[in-house]
Amino acid sequence: MRHHLDRRALQLLALANPAAPPTTTKDDDLLSTKQVAAWLGVSEQWLELGRKKNYGPHYVRLGPRCIRYRRGDVIRWLKGRARHG
Repeated sequence: MRHHLDRRALQLLALANPAAPPTTTKDDDLLSTKQVAAWLGVSEQWLELGRKKNYGPHYVRLGPRCIRYRRGDVIRWLKGRARHG
């Protein structure tokens, strides 16, 4: 199933690696659902559904109500969805 994110995946990947010091864009940085939703331009509910239906980026459950996404996992998920030429 294709999603509108597929058309923007390369643009979103460019946002993941801004011209900032390498220490600020580590793959193991933990991002909240709100942060990832803002980055991808989707709603938090879309990510929640993705967790339930297994179509969103990989996530880490730190507690019963605490979900985080590793920056590297989101980047890999975007790369897998990117259309190249």
